[in-house]
Amino acid sequence: MRTLGPHIITHHADDAEEQETHVTINFLGQVTRDLGEGVNYVSEVGEVFVQFEHGERRLPITAHNTLALVGVGIMIGEAYIHGICLREGGSVYRDFVGDCEGTGQMFR
Repeated sequence: MRTLGPHIITHHADDAEEQETHVTINFLGQVTRDLGEGVNYVSEVGEVFVQFEHGERRLPITAHNTLALVGVGIMIGEAYIHGICLREGGSVYRDFVGDCEGTGQMFR
């Protein structure tokens, strides 16, 4: 398993309190999905590992290559830290074949 990080992010709360958050992107390898008729879709899978002072969270990510995986990881990590995932049920971006049928459907 390859990793990128940990990167330390300092979050400033509304009451001026600072909290350090450690964010690591773990590359877990490739997964192949059979789309039928001899067509396979290969994607990279990984996770964003977020460590707060009082807990941790692992968020699954997937993308079509490792560079895109880093971008998706940064986006999901940032969204989770700022509470977007908490408000929206933990799913920010979905990059699975067939999920998106129109503009804006990759976000929920």
